Amino acid sequence: MKQLVFILFQFLIISTSAQVEISGIVISKSNEPLHGVNLFIDNSYDGCTTDSMGSFSFITNLNGAHLLKVSYIGYKSKTINLNLDATIQPIQINLEEEISELDEVVINAGTFEASDKKKSVIMNPIDIATTPGANGDIYGTFGTMPGSHKVGEEGRLFVRGGESYETKTFMDGMLVNTPYYSKTPDLPTRGRFSPLLFNGAVFSTGGYSAEYGQALSSIVALNTTALAPEDISSISVLSVGVLGSHAKRWENTSLALTGEFLHTGLTNKLFKQNIDWLKDPIVYGSTFMFRHKTGESGMIKSFGSFNYNTSSLQHNNFQESILQDLKIDNANGYFNTTFNDMLNEKWMIKTGVAVNIDSDKINISSDIIQTVRKNGQVKASLTNFMTDKIQTKMGADFVVNDYRQEIIMDGNFLLPFTNNQLSAFVETEIKIAKQFALRFGGRAEHSSLLQKTTFTPRLSSALKTSKYSQISLAFGNFYQNPEDDYLKYSPVLSPEQSTHSILTFQYKKNTRTFRIEAYNKKYSNLIKFKDEYSFEANNFTNEGTGHSNGIDFFWRDQKSFDESDYWISYSWNDSRRNYRDFPTEAIPHYVSKHNLSVVYKKFFTGISTFGAVTYSFASGRPYFNPNNPGFMSDKTKPYNDLSLSLTHLTYLFNTQTVIHLIVNNVLGFNNIYGYNYSNTPNNMGFYEAQAITPPSKRMAVILISFQI
Repeated sequence: MKQLVFILFQFLIISTSAQVEISGIVISKSNEPLHGVNLFIDNSYDGCTTDSMGSFSFITNLNGAHLLKVSYIGYKSKTINLNLDATIQPIQINLEEEISELDEVVINAGTFEASDKKKSVIMNPIDIATTPGANGDIYGTFGTMPGSHKVGEEGRLFVRGGESYETKTFMDGMLVNTPYYSKTPDLPTRGRFSPLLFNGAVFSTGGYSAEYGQALSSIVALNTTALAPEDISSISVLSVGVLGSHAKRWENTSLALTGEFLHTGLTNKLFKQNIDWLKDPIVYGSTFMFRHKTGESGMIKSFGSFNYNTSSLQHNNFQESILQDLKIDNANGYFNTTFNDMLNEKWMIKTGVAVNIDSDKINISSDIIQTVRKNGQVKASLTNFMTDKIQTKMGADFVVNDYRQEIIMDGNFLLPFTNNQLSAFVETEIKIAKQFALRFGGRAEHSSLLQKTTFTPRLSSALKTSKYSQISLAFGNFYQNPEDDYLKYSPVLSPEQSTHSILTFQYKKNTRTFRIEAYNKKYSNLIKFKDEYSFEANNFTNEGTGHSNGIDFFWRDQKSFDESDYWISYSWNDSRRNYRDFPTEAIPHYVSKHNLSVVYKKFFTGISTFGAVTYSFASGRPYFNPNNPGFMSDKTKPYNDLSLSLTHLTYLFNTQTVIHLIVNNVLGFNNIYGYNYSNTPNNMGFYEAQAITPPSKRMAVILISFQI
């Protein structure tokens, strides 16, 4: 929720002072009206889209000379000079088809992307900011996309039968080791970064490029914005805190700063909590983004963030039948710098360095667990454009992971390790014809801690079946080192492994998209316990196995209803594992066989209000009931959620203002995520249970944000 205000200013504010009307029609070269064309005044928030007859009309409060930007999928963009001090007559705009974007095949199996024009444009920053139920969280919004599972007590991405740690996050190609805030047992977390920081976000559900490694299931690749368009400042007052931002633009350089203070005390009092908070959650945070253009094609980007969060509660340890005071303090810093440039017409270079430090301190009554993770990465890649049909990318990166955990619990225990990961990759994409493309390559990785070297081949292809449709295939092997919680005890384990096979059909015409994707994942070398309660090094093995099969559907329509946009995603998944302490192969607790999301958004021009609603459904998830003989044979009831948001754009105190209201679980569904069971039976030999539920049945937040 805390990020929404920045996005709303970036995309939605409409002025209400002196007004000039801009209207006209957009047609093709053959004089056919074009529906859904985007028009906006450069460096402003004023614009609209054309209706079914190609007509457009919008009001602006600007004056003087400005540029009108016109863009439409499959057509060349256009720029028109405007003099807003004079009366603007109706404009006729002719757009020319961009043959390469309409006809050329593009490899996109497993990928939902938010920025690349040559791929299917599925999500963008405003989608992320205004999707109800996601609360402005990147990962929450991707949770409405096909392939993801609803795991409400976690708040992280679970993709196609994979656990949350199997999804890795990259920012401008650089690894983000701790993308989520620290987590309290049975309570959801969220991502650390605002969607405003990025002009694109790729959610790859599998079969991704050889450039990325150490992810068994999926990746989220975040691409930060370039130069800030203009000087701008804002301040926001929320029911959960205060936010502020300022951006300064020079000719070839920009600097943007943000700060936040969040306190959930008021919200926790207004909405009854099933959590006994001793100290309401508090967050302090700041970010900076420095951009400098070094030439016609060169760009230096520096990004930094720091946040600190703290909270304490009385935790009901139902398994042990005791109440414990639980306090969490987390400090996190992330910094990266990247440089991109064209060396000449045939070669492009990308380099980067990133540092991520995370300190997590947990006090459980008198016990203390202090965990410090230090992660550093250096990366370089070269792309060769041999011809306009052949492109080869190659590179290498070096990642240092330093882990140190100190446990004060009936004595002092120190669990440190360091792992240096050296990787190299090469990948070539060939467009054999406008109708067929092939991408092949591989990635090699070596772990100094595990003393293991792996090689992972990747192969993707796409065939154009018509002007608006194509079929894509993807296959690859993927490795990931075991989690830190296992490596700290047993550094002689091997990397876990998965194999992806993906078949995709996609039809996209104008602003309608239909997509169906079938996949098969096979797991091997998963962590398996010999004894559930032993922490000896030889207790952990790589004998675990698993598989995950499924079908994903996606439909998005931005054309049928005026000023509206909606999408429907559905996923069916069959996933089973025999790993960790499982006595036999079973469906993991986080897997729902059926997941459905329906998102509808509409802008009401007359009242300058944006409304959106999200309905989410997930079938029951399995859990282990010790009172029943079957392992993981019980299931929760289905998950249901209906959330909405309203955004009103206006002027208060002669200042551009956004008033935003979001309500989660409007109908008050009693969702249950699973059960905790007592470790010992009662006098009747029955193991008593405690339901795992959301911290409150419903939640509402309001904010008022001013542009200074």
